[in-house]
Amino acid sequence: MLGKLLEGRYQIVQVLSKGGFSQTYLAQDTYRPRRPNCVVKHLKVASSNHDISLQALRWLFVREVEALKKLGSHDQVPQLLDHFEDKQDFYLVQEFIKGHPLSLELQPGHCWTESQVLQLLQEVLSILEFVHGHALIHRDLKPGNIIRRDRDSRLVLIDFGSVQQASTQIVRFQGKTRTSITVSIPGTIGLGTPGYMPLEQEQGRPRFNSDIYALGMIGIRALTGLKPTQLSREQNTGKLIWQYQAQVSTTLADILSRMVQPDYRCRFESATEVLQALLPLTTSTRFQVEAPPSRTLNKPEQPVQEELAPTPLAPPSATIASGSPVPYRKGNVKQRQASAATAVAAAWEQASLPKQNNKQALDNEELQPLLDEQSSHITVSTLPSKSALLIGLVIGIISGLVLMMVSYYSLQLPAPTPKTQSHSS
Repeated sequence: MLGKLLEGRYQIVQVLSKGGFSQTYLAQDTYRPRRPNCVVKHLKVASSNHDISLQALRWLFVREVEALKKLGSHDQVPQLLDHFEDKQDFYLVQEFIKGHPLSLELQPGHCWTESQVLQLLQEVLSILEFVHGHALIHRDLKPGNIIRRDRDSRLVLIDFGSVQQASTQIVRFQGKTRTSITVSIPGTIGLGTPGYMPLEQEQGRPRFNSDIYALGMIGIRALTGLKPTQLSREQNTGKLIWQYQAQVSTTLADILSRMVQPDYRCRFESATEVLQALLPLTTSTRFQVEAPPSRTLNKPEQPVQEELAPTPLAPPSATIASGSPVPYRKGNVKQRQASAATAVAAAWEQASLPKQNNKQALDNEELQPLLDEQSSHITVSTLPSKSALLIGLVIGIISGLVLMMVSYYSLQLPAPTPKTQSHSS
């Protein structure tokens, strides 16, 4: 079959899966640009298979085609691209979903968290709500028929080969409303997967909540890490015994137990009803704050420490002028003020030189905030000494001028003439 060209268009590339009367292939559409991948499902009556007739196989083929046409508008259901019959063989061409089956994530002994199971239930129930809204029952819900899509990690429901059309009727009995489901299906066809197929489906009377039973079994398998066939049941009631093998809240455990009740009348009637029951759990999980992943706390780098450290009042170093740090020591206040003033003056002199290149201009711009900060500190401490010097200088000049004026005017005064005394003879 590999390399064969079907309908002169679809070239078989790889075998994906094989079943009792169907095989699935990966093919390429040679009519379209870049030959995109697609999935070809081949239904054929094998000579050794007497469980299904050609008429029943054609009936399944037509049912799946009709179902995919109805459901193709949903983003989590593969689109039907083409279908044809060739020499009593039936072919379905579907959209290729790049991803992996959910069965690869449900490894033996690996248990999911409650939040993961809640997300699984919500996604698949939303798809079932859409499927059941078209009066269709999937009838083969299992991990292998759920694909996790690579591009967005969303779940996609595949393989509608066992889908069944159902007609519903609302019946009121003793004041209670019940939904009556009528299914038309050949009695010779028994479809489903053991462990995920409830009793009424085994008896050829599937219902909408038969799919809910299968999904509940998937959720329990995810929580316990055990396959359905590995779980025990109560001898009298047939109820599943599983809670003690899982870490799960009482609310979710009760919901799952109701989904997998042996008697369909004790189960949820619809996917919408299950979603409503899950709503309190999903709301509380949505607003739950998860702890961040643990990591080793490293010592902060030196630049961070310098940024967070308070700025000292005294200049920490003379790196501004010379580039070599000068340690700060306690000493005479005037000496520290003089050294700081010298450093700032030298820095200002360097900053005032013409900028020779872009690098020097960048250095000066980076230096400016530090210079402003240091000069502000130094001005506060040096202003009193400058004022005293200025006052002393003024006083000295005035005193000198006064002395000069006194000396000058003293020279201009005439000298007194001496008085002579006359002596009489």
